[in-house]
Amino acid sequence: MIYTLTVNPSLDYMIKLDALRIGEIQRTSEEEIIYGGKGINVSRMLQHLGLSSIAYGFVGGESAQMYVQGVIGEGIHASFLPVKKGFTRINVKIFADQETQINGQGPQPDATELEEMLQRLSQLGQGDILVIAGSMQSSIPDTYYAQIVRMLQANGALCIVDTSNAALLHVLEEKPFLIKPNIQELEELFRCPMREGILFSSMQALQQKGVKNVLVSCGGDGAYLLDEQGAIYYGKSAHGIVVSTIGCGDSMTAGFLYGWLQHGDYKEAFRMGLAAGSASAFTYGIAKGEAVKQLADQIEIEILRELDKN
Repeated sequence: MIYTLTVNPSLDYMIKLDALRIGEIQRTSEEEIIYGGKGINVSRMLQHLGLSSIAYGFVGGESAQMYVQGVIGEGIHASFLPVKKGFTRINVKIFADQETQINGQGPQPDATELEEMLQRLSQLGQGDILVIAGSMQSSIPDTYYAQIVRMLQANGALCIVDTSNAALLHVLEEKPFLIKPNIQELEELFRCPMREGILFSSMQALQQKGVKNVLVSCGGDGAYLLDEQGAIYYGKSAHGIVVSTIGCGDSMTAGFLYGWLQHGDYKEAFRMGLAAGSASAFTYGIAKGEAVKQLADQIEIEILRELDKN
């Protein structure tokens, strides 16, 4: 079974304006509420591709009920843990001449609630896959994701992690199946611009820590994959009109997982990841499965280094 964990989900209030004029009263031309969060986006894309998952996460306050009902209403199986402090955040996403995002703080789980989530996740084992995605609230220790990965991999489960900064550094020590940083997160981690040569050496440095596969998204410039056999791939994003970048990285993670489960092949997994990320860039929200599969044939994968046969 596939599971996702979103420790800080959100109600995303998506609005379109002709132009954003600071200090003025404006009216939206379009608006929509999306039940967001990186892990939830992964669950949503997996659902669109025909794979079911169970979504875990923390919720709180008066906004929690609306969020949980909305996720369940989409047909996503949910197992959210209510917390006492804070509330499920409401993020504002503004689409005008530029894309602007204002993100809230979210609920603040205490030590007891964090332990309860660990107990829930401890039931996962052989044959299960957990996708952990997103940043953590200030009340959650930087080592929390690493603690989860250590526990689940000891049980025989596979872990995929999409996070950044200190949380990512701690996760590396636990040798997850896949990490998916974006290019900006790698630059923050290594404190230097990611030109191609430096990018490859950085990906290899992450793999030397024990991570099996490193998938790096580069927005409109495509993505790179270093697989556990040592092969390096580059793929271009599909051609199209970019409508929104929100959820593209999460869609790529879901598409990669779908492709790997369907084909057992990293090149095809990479192709599906790029197709899913591109398809979501061409729509508001997470793209439908049919759009992803149509784009997959357009994705060109270049092998930059053959697999290590030693």
